[in-house]
Amino acid sequence: MKHNYDFGFLRSCRAGMLVCGALGALLSSVQGQTAVTGVTYGTTVDSSNSTADNIRYLNTYTPVATISTAAGSYKFDGPLADSVYIRRNTSSGNPNNSSVFYQYQSDSNGVTSVYSKGDTTPTLSEVMLSNDLTQGLRNPFANDGGTESLTSNIERIDFRYNGGYTVQAGDSLVFFDLENVGNFGDGFRIAAVTSWGTYNGTSAPTAYANSGLLIDPDSYGSPVATPLGGNASYVRSTTTNGDNISSNQSVTFLDSNTGSANSSDLYLVGIMITFADLGIAPGTVIQGFSLMAGDVAATTSGSLLNWNNSSVYKTDTDATTWGNVDFMGFGGQISRPVPEPATYGVIFMSLCTGGFLLRRRHFARR
Repeated sequence: MKHNYDFGFLRSCRAGMLVCGALGALLSSVQGQTAVTGVTYGTTVDSSNSTADNIRYLNTYTPVATISTAAGSYKFDGPLADSVYIRRNTSSGNPNNSSVFYQYQSDSNGVTSVYSKGDTTPTLSEVMLSNDLTQGLRNPFANDGGTESLTSNIERIDFRYNGGYTVQAGDSLVFFDLENVGNFGDGFRIAAVTSWGTYNGTSAPTAYANSGLLIDPDSYGSPVATPLGGNASYVRSTTTNGDNISSNQSVTFLDSNTGSANSSDLYLVGIMITFADLGIAPGTVIQGFSLMAGDVAATTSGSLLNWNNSSVYKTDTDATTWGNVDFMGFGGQISRPVPEPATYGVIFMSLCTGGFLLRRRHFARR
């Protein structure tokens, strides 16, 4: 009788494990881009101030702890990209500009300081690896020669994980856009890098998983809190020195800073993209990923390689459509579900083991 009872218990345990496995599979196979509905911040770190040209960095950094989505909460304990490469078509005739925006404060004397992380020689790559939601790139893919000094020759942004990274179930990427009130994010294309080597005479992707995933405009979530609250104010700095943003900075205020919500205010909206969305199965080794304008005319994975090919990477991307995305200094760190899918199996195995030991103890006493 003892034998029959134990066998029944193990059958129940096995059934429970199957349920847990199905739950983990469900969580790891959530498809489609998912809107970010909330942000939880960690403890603010206030470091020493620094100055580059006419930008004073307060170096006040508040990390993102978790995000909320319809698929659940996600944390940021995956690897951070080791490097970011800004790919420019320098023969396109478009200017070698860079535009960065920052949350700022002005003191009683009218001196403007930005909260963001920065040093005396900041670069675009540092901005995109900062994980700092007080700064980002303003319209990096706009190159239609339009008004403002936002036009540049940037065609692609490559994130690299040195030595490669083996994708786990549930792994995702999260991006934030700076938007006007009433809008829900601007579109772009993203593709996973499966091989890295030398291309166009420099360290670059040499193979992609596919031709990339197009993120449609207005597919992000509603506005979320910034590190400094909901109704933040921003200043833009534009330089003509390529990726070097430490000198010749032309500063412009981006909103009216009235202290109350109005049509000129800017807000953060976010979107989560799983590696499954990018055609990457768990266990696959990737070398990184690339961001590019939504009008990139990629028909094959190979057509993404050459950022100087103007028939694929358009040199007249409109600043009001596919060139309108403002990437926050975020996205390089891989996010994972809270709890991770594997956690369910561990929890259930612990319960099964505990139950089995209790049963053994019970029958031993008989």
